[in-house]
Order: sequence, then C-alpha cells, then structure tokens
Amino acid sequence: MKNYIVDASFVIKALLSEKPSVVEKFEKILREQEKMKAKVYSYSLLPIEVANALRFTFKDEGSVKETFEKFSLLDIECLTLNFSQIKSALQWSYEMGTTVYDTAYHLLAKMREGDFYTCDREYFQKAKKEGNIVLVK
Repeated sequence: MKNYIVDASFVIKALLSEKPSVVEKFEKILREQEKMKAKVYSYSLLPIEVANALRFTFKDEGSVKETFEKFSLLDIECLTLNFSQIKSALQWSYEMGTTVYDTAYHLLAKMREGDFYTCDREYFQKAKKEGNIVLVK
C-alpha cells in the first residue's frame, strides 16, 4: 500500500481548485485510497493550517465555513508527533534551513515510508536531496 503525506499547501490548492494539475493529483490520490491502494496522512496541525489559510483567503465567513466543511470530510489521518519525533524534525530543520512545520510533514513521510506531497517550491528545493518528497506544480 502506498502512503501519501500531504501538507496544507497541497490541500488548500486542491480545495480551492487553484491549479488543475494539483486538483488532478489530489483526486488521483483520493481514488487510490478509496480502492484501498493507498493511505493519506498528515500531522495534527493540518486542520489549523487549513483553517488559517482559508481565513485569510476568503473575505466572508460563509465561504470559509463551507470550504472547511469540505476539508473535514476528507479521509486524511492526522497523526500526532511525539516529543522525540519533534526533536528530530527540529534538528533536521536546522540542517536544511527550513521550518519545523514543513520538516515535520517530511519526517512523517520518512517514518511511513511514503512520499510527502507539497506545493511549497522553496521547501522542496532545500529538501529534495533527502528523498520521499514530490513537488506538485
């Protein structure tokens, strides 16, 4: 079974249909999951990151609530990192010169032997040498 780890940049762009290629990739991943060929993971801050991005994307509260409701129906298992894992993400973020937020998603991909799907080009450029990461453009 394939493991996908998704971050807020990927989920938001898919939810808002900002880029057809992102929507297509996200829908493909969800179809694989429905067929029991894949599992989609993220970490426990994903709902907060999505809510915050929506808050500053839409001017009206109704659109935020509607889009967040769509998000809440997605079958994404949000995992909590323990202190040891967070320490690893922190150390790794120093080594790569990245945020702990982004590095935590990538760490999950390594832990789950999956691929981290992101639209964050800056993080991807710094972290691609580590493997387990896909830039969705």
